[in-house]
Amino acid sequence: MSSRTRDVAAPPLPCTGSRLRKLTRRMTSFYELHLRQTGLKLSQYAVLMHLSSEAQTLLQLADRLEMDRTTLTRSLKPLMDQGWVAQADGDDARQRLLVLTAAGRRVRKQAQQVWVDAQLALENQLGRDFVANLNAQLDRALLQLRLSAAETGK
Repeated sequence: MSSRTRDVAAPPLPCTGSRLRKLTRRMTSFYELHLRQTGLKLSQYAVLMHLSSEAQTLLQLADRLEMDRTTLTRSLKPLMDQGWVAQADGDDARQRLLVLTAAGRRVRKQAQQVWVDAQLALENQLGRDFVANLNAQLDRALLQLRLSAAETGK
């Protein structure tokens, strides 16, 4: 029996999606409590961490973050308003390229230290081994679900 089939008589486990959404909200609150001093939301911090001084398209950034473009655009707006992210000209007028500014690099560096403190606090609270195992399991699930989506064309 493959790992993707189950005994027909066994009922499904409790909803994994619902549990992950609860965990995501709780984790977001945990990190944002620490990030509050930087003025960044966790989603904005993630965007800053995936930007560089090398320009990239909105679609490239969205793919790297595994985020839809509309949500990414909402996260980018305050970063652009602050002057931390700028638009650069692309090969054609319709292409929107994004680049981290010098001010953005400074904010990112400050936020990285705050993130380190948050990460260490999380590891202290949950246990370093537990967090390492959780990260490994999440990475495995992300990979398997990405492969599954590619196979079905979604």
